[in-house]
Parts: sequence; structure tokens; C-alpha cells
Amino acid sequence: MKLSQHSVQSLKQGVWDALPLMASYILSGVIFGMMALAAGLTTWDSVAMSFFVYTGAAQYSAIAMITKNTGMWAIIITTCLLNTRHFLMALSVSPYYQRFSSRQVNALAFYMTDEQYALTLNRFRHHPPNVSYIVGVSLALHFCWVMGTWLGAVVGQWIPDPEALGLGFSYIAMFIALSYFQLTSLPRILTFVLCGGLAVGVAMILPNGLHLLVAGLVAFAIGYALPSDQVEETSVEPKSTRGAETA
Repeated sequence: MKLSQHSVQSLKQGVWDALPLMASYILSGVIFGMMALAAGLTTWDSVAMSFFVYTGAAQYSAIAMITKNTGMWAIIITTCLLNTRHFLMALSVSPYYQRFSSRQVNALAFYMTDEQYALTLNRFRHHPPNVSYIVGVSLALHFCWVMGTWLGAVVGQWIPDPEALGLGFSYIAMFIALSYFQLTSLPRILTFVLCGGLAVGVAMILPNGLHLLVAGLVAFAIGYALPSDQVEETSVEPKSTRGAETA
């Protein structure tokens, strides 16, 4: 089906908005590719994991567990725990997805990452939601993650200890930059600090992944309890949008 001019423009805008994150995705993918190679995976094993699994935090954890000869079910359970935060993220963006078909929502769910979520949520607070924009962001980031993984697996054979390079901080820097655009009011800033500290504290007690869910639930409860005019800036109301794209 031929895309309309508006759809093409939205697609290009999604890729353009994703550009600042694409370099970080490639770098993070390179780190993962090198770690996967060091853990005994082949180049194509690593690329296949990035293509089909596509969840950075869980992939890093899986590699660490593979290195320790952890069983398959333990890796699967850890992956599920680490990604429980996606339930809360999905609830947050669900009002903007209501005009999309079930098939579109199910397809886009695969591409929901922390970075894609932050970009699209910030966009749809000020512009009508549409599928093409999400696809543009999602495909750009996914391509960079897979490409970075391949590059890391290729060059990793010449770098015996990839963690010694200290490149992992790029991931942290990317999340700090994404958080900046969400801290638009005092309640948001206080919630950010509170839940960040809570996640760090709970991580010392609960299994890997649950600390993110606990912090996310607290943030969700705070957002639900406070009046919307105290936590939201002026934005486009998704339900009143008449020109939202559905195909």
C-alpha cells in the first residue's frame, strides 16, 4: 500500500528525532556484541539475539548468566522480570494508541524500548499520534542495535576485555538525556529522584529486575493520585485528535 505524503513525512520525522540516540544504540550494540563473543556466542548468534529479542538490559543479563553457565529457564525468568516495566510503559502510552488497530498495536509492541517510549511519548504530548512516526523511530533504533551488535562481534575478537573500555557509560548518559525532557514540573522531578533512589535501594534486596517494577509501580501510584494539572504540561489530548493516523 502506497504511503500518503503525511505518512512519509511522519516516518522521516521519526528517524530524524531518533538520530541523537542512534549513535548510542550502535555503541551499546558494539559493547553487547563484544561481550557475547567473549561469552562464547558466534557472530550470528549475537545478531539473531539482537534482532529477535531486542531488549538491551535483558540481553546484557543473559550474557552474564551464560558466562556463569546458568540454566535456560533462569535466563528466561530474568528476562521476563527485567521487562515487567513494559506493562507500566504500555499503560502510559495506551491513550495515544486507542485509534490504532489491534494488529498495529500488537506489531508496535515488539519495538517498545525505553528510548522509543520516551521519544514517542514526548512527541504525542504535542502532536497527534500516528503509526508512521512510531515506525520511523522504531526501525531506526532497531537497525542501529542490530548493526552495532554485528560490529561488536566482528571487532571483539581483537579486544579481549571489552568492559575495560568503560563504554557502558554511554547507556547511562543516554537515559539521563531522555529523562531531562520528562522533568517538566516539580512533582515530576521529585518523583524521579524518589523512585530512582528507591530502585537503587530495592535492587540490594530483590532479584534482578524486580527493583524496576517496584519503582515503576510507585511512580505510577504517584501519577495516579496527583491531579493531572499538577504533573502534566500543556499537550495535545489524544482522544480529541481527529487527524490521528490509523494506517
